[in-house]
Amino acid sequence: MSLLDGKYEIISQTAAERGRTLIEATAPDGTLVRIEWFDLEPTQEATFERLRRLLKRLKRDGKAAVYDVISRPGAHYVAWEHGDSGAAQAHDGDIRTALVEHGFDAASADIRRNGRHARLYGLAWDGSVPLSRPADDEPPAARTPARRALPAAFAPWALTFVLLAVSVALLVGGFLRRSNSRTVVVPNVVGQGVNAAEQALARLDLASNPTPLESPEAPGTVLSVQPEAGTLLRPGRVVQLSYALPQGQLASTKVPQLVGETFPDQVTTDLQKAGLDLGVVAHIHASTPAGVVLAQSAPSASKLAEGQAVDVLVSLGPAQPETFLPRLVGLSVEDAQALATVAGLGPDQILVDKIHAPDGYPGEVLNQSLAPHIGIPISEAILRLVVQAGAPTSAASSATVPSLIGMDLQQAEAVATGYTVTSTTVASPQLPSGVVMQDPQPGADPGDHTLALTVNVHPVTLTPPGAVATVKQPELRHVPYAWTIQPGIPQQVATVYAQPLDGPRTLVNRTTVQGGQTLRGTWLTTYPGPVTFTLELNGQPYGSPEFVP
Repeated sequence: MSLLDGKYEIISQTAAERGRTLIEATAPDGTLVRIEWFDLEPTQEATFERLRRLLKRLKRDGKAAVYDVISRPGAHYVAWEHGDSGAAQAHDGDIRTALVEHGFDAASADIRRNGRHARLYGLAWDGSVPLSRPADDEPPAARTPARRALPAAFAPWALTFVLLAVSVALLVGGFLRRSNSRTVVVPNVVGQGVNAAEQALARLDLASNPTPLESPEAPGTVLSVQPEAGTLLRPGRVVQLSYALPQGQLASTKVPQLVGETFPDQVTTDLQKAGLDLGVVAHIHASTPAGVVLAQSAPSASKLAEGQAVDVLVSLGPAQPETFLPRLVGLSVEDAQALATVAGLGPDQILVDKIHAPDGYPGEVLNQSLAPHIGIPISEAILRLVVQAGAPTSAASSATVPSLIGMDLQQAEAVATGYTVTSTTVASPQLPSGVVMQDPQPGADPGDHTLALTVNVHPVTLTPPGAVATVKQPELRHVPYAWTIQPGIPQQVATVYAQPLDGPRTLVNRTTVQGGQTLRGTWLTTYPGPVTFTLELNGQPYGSPEFVP
């Protein structure tokens, strides 16, 4: 996809008059915006800066539907919110007075009513001289015709050529940005100016999220970058920048004490009161009860700018001791019980059921209730062993020869009670281990009660000396999730849960969303397997669960 300024996903764009480009785009949080991009000369930048300050003030007063306004070398644009296209035009004296006071034509303002309040949704401006647009009720004859810079016969061909060139450039750029095989390296921009750092990231198709911090460094100096310089990223990913501002210029707030509080209710309430956001939530097992905050990224009573995020580490409660059992089928009941005891099970957790089966020697384990090599909490483990009782049914009858195929030699001799057994050993990897042939055949007349067995023994692979087994330790990873909220859905409380394959269901995020937005985030975890994310709106399931391998 094509990105504007490294963060806005372009839907469509149209070249307009007087060095303007009109762009329909999606903001990083999923909001649909209408962007006016201005190609300015250096002498025009001072006027745009005056416009930027005016729009910021009107937005702060709730009188301008401005999503963002950017003024820096090489980037001058206003991102407007989409208003109701059917809303009636409104007259607001405060907005018009503010425009006139700053040298802008109030007649060029797009003022519409939003509920009981009027807001500014657009302002036609050519870079230096305020536009003078005729009033709607002014007769057409009174309107000043626009100057033609090109001959009438040439203008359509020139416009067609320009639009064709722009379309080709967008297609090529979009193809390059969509290439899944391309990665870029995060540059080292620490110490640079924040504007230069954002431009360097944008040239690599990386989005940036600058955050001001109070610092004695020169204003605008980049203090840190996350992910760190040298990290490989896909184009379109967001890089967090923190840059310096002088003391006292940030609207700061005191970080509340979150350690020891319950997540999420107490944590989200305290952060909202302080004007701060909840950042990354990580979970680990600890001796403290589940849901208690163990650590926070910003110390309590420290100062942060309003709107900044605070990461927290939350307890999953004490980890239950786990164990696993090997394969016990085919062993004697005494050996199986001994291995279960070594695995940590007590005598009251090992149950033995005896049955009479067609095959098997007395005391042989025929089945086990706990699957082998699967981790289980020791306190919840109950092992039930199904064991052959007495002599097997096939051996109890002397009318026919029992089947010994598949048994090892010890099992076969135990089953063939009353027979004289001779054996021949072979070693073939292509045959199963145990008895592979017997004479007489199973079911035949026992005759003189002699049995000749052919027993296959698989060769044992010798381990080369010096071989070392390494146990891979758990590693932190970010598991992503994303849902698109369908247009028309009113603002609701969104709750995201993560469910590992064999782990607990964990709350990952709680926020507010509305139709048209995209809810994105990541879950920081050490769990190595697949994760299923579910989304609830006002406590009701929404959309399909997301399965992340």
